[in-house]
Amino acid sequence: MGDVVSALKALLEELYVHFMKIEETLATLEELMDKEGLERIKRGLEEYKKGEYVVAESDEDIENILMKD
Repeated sequence: MGDVVSALKALLEELYVHFMKIEETLATLEELMDKEGLERIKRGLEEYKKGEYVVAESDEDIENILMKD
C-alpha cells in the first residue's frame, strides 16, 4: 500500500505542475485576446525598448517604486 501512495503523490505533484503551466498559458492567451491587454503589452514593450523601466528586487521595492509616482 505504501508504494501506491508514494506513486500517487508523485503523479499528483506532476499533474499540479502541468496544470499550473496550462493555467499560465491560458491567462496569457486571454490577455492577448483582450484589446486593452494587448495595448498594455505593446506599451510595455515600447517602454522596455526605450529603457524606461525599473527593476524591483523585492515586494518592498515594488511598493516604494509605486509610491514615488
